[in-house]
Amino acid sequence: MRTVKRLLSYMKYFKWQFGMGIALLLFSTVTDLGAPIIAQRIIDNVITPAAATGVAFGDTLMQLIVIYALLMISTAAFRYLSQITRMKAANGSVKIIRDQVYEKVQKLPVEYFDNLPAGKVVARITNDTESLRQQFYVNAIGQILMNVMYVIGTFIAIMLFNQILGLILLVLIPIMYFWSKFYTKFAGVYNRRERDLNSDINAKFNESIQGMAIIQAFEQEEKMDKEFSKINDEWYDVMKKYVILDASSQFTVADFLRRITLLILMVYFSTQYINGTLGISVGMLYLFSDYITRLYEPIKGTIQQMTFVQQAIAAGDRVFELIDQESEENAVDKMTVTNGQVKFSNVGFGYTEEKKVLKDIQFTAEPGQTVALVGHTGSGKSSIMNLLFRFYDPQEGIIEIDGQNTKLYSRQSVREQMGIVLQDPFLFTGTILSNITLDNPKISRETAMKALKDVGGEDMLSKFEKGLDEPVVEKGNTLSSGQRQLISFARALAFNPKILILDEATSSIDTETEDIIQHAMQVLKEGRTTFIIAHRLSTIQHADQILVLDQGEIVEEGDHMSLLAQAGAYAEMYQMQKKGQKMDA
Repeated sequence: MRTVKRLLSYMKYFKWQFGMGIALLLFSTVTDLGAPIIAQRIIDNVITPAAATGVAFGDTLMQLIVIYALLMISTAAFRYLSQITRMKAANGSVKIIRDQVYEKVQKLPVEYFDNLPAGKVVARITNDTESLRQQFYVNAIGQILMNVMYVIGTFIAIMLFNQILGLILLVLIPIMYFWSKFYTKFAGVYNRRERDLNSDINAKFNESIQGMAIIQAFEQEEKMDKEFSKINDEWYDVMKKYVILDASSQFTVADFLRRITLLILMVYFSTQYINGTLGISVGMLYLFSDYITRLYEPIKGTIQQMTFVQQAIAAGDRVFELIDQESEENAVDKMTVTNGQVKFSNVGFGYTEEKKVLKDIQFTAEPGQTVALVGHTGSGKSSIMNLLFRFYDPQEGIIEIDGQNTKLYSRQSVREQMGIVLQDPFLFTGTILSNITLDNPKISRETAMKALKDVGGEDMLSKFEKGLDEPVVEKGNTLSSGQRQLISFARALAFNPKILILDEATSSIDTETEDIIQHAMQVLKEGRTTFIIAHRLSTIQHADQILVLDQGEIVEEGDHMSLLAQAGAYAEMYQMQKKGQKMDA
């Protein structure tokens, strides 16, 4: 019920539309239930007397037929208008929920996405919110309200004409109540599991599409098929159980209630006939039969809507679980950086409590210095950058920029001081210009052009017919790795950060492009503290500081020449790479 109440709370933003939709439903119920009364009048007041006396129907029949037709037209019109107003409110409510989900996604810490596949996040934003729209706001609310109004209206109508019969039919209420309790208990379990498995299916699809080249190159199609089939088979088993429960609700139980109702009607009137107290006309018999038949349909519809409600609750639980995730805490104070000094003091960090990936990290990067981080895979290089960007915070020690503890300032203001170029650059759908500026109004077209020229991208740009306005598809898949790298590098420079991080920035491009970037870096890193993570030690020989990491610890530090003189881990890596280059030559 907590999830239902929370979903209903979004209706407050569209009170007028929902209120109007409900009012129109009420009007449609009244006009629809009025039609059998007109039919009863036609039978008892026109057709039966005319058949008995042989007198023509006269004008009364035509008048009643016109009233009957007007009631039917009014019912259709009211329902049509109700559907439109409720759809507008439903779409608006889901829009607000989606906005909240997307806004929350932007504020979640990076570690949340490290632990949850992208496909599952996408499923909550799209599939689950669409389920809320269609199954809860459109179907459940409107239909259940209409069915409840219809059942209440039918009971009232029956009570007006025959109170005893109306009271007898109230036996349906406890049957409905106990069945709904039973159904809700089991349907909720199945629906939550089905939504989770749907999310797993989305995640597997997403992973397969993202890694299709690797899957096909290493002939992993059969393995991926088996993994997908396992999830899909489990989904099928859950749905098989759910279908049995759902079918029993919509047909077995609903049909049972219909037969019980008709049995009550037959027993009641048969008893009156036997006792000689049956004072009922043909038209009135038609009226009761019609109402009881109409009573069955909304009961069946309500049972059917319970399916949608349970599906919506399962989807709502998943959506609200995401919305309720703890956001990155954001301090109010904004950091101001003038020099760009970076200092790590006794920093210890682990992605889990059990295993530390950084241990007692200590170093100082002076303003304008270039600091290189080297080490084998898993040594902790990228983890240091994650801490610097405050994607994570250390469990031990302090990180300072210009003597300011980064934990005491908003994450956004810390990140504003930095620019980054990743090993695998991420480009957004748009243009080259929008990917450099990220649509930041503070960065002009001229600034973007200058940044691209400074990194040596002028020749690349000349190859595109539209220049800076050249379209870029998702992830920049139509561009070469070197072109993507240059655009990413120009983006970092255009933002003019005090601190620049190059994460394997030249490891995925050709030698010629690397030479262009190396030259640009020498010119542009003046006055900017630069961190370089690189496996290719030839790219960092001119670094002011080189930190050699091994299993989360700094085992050596110094410049290129001093580290070679130490004849330690760095010298060993350097000699190995040098031999490899000679062999390649």
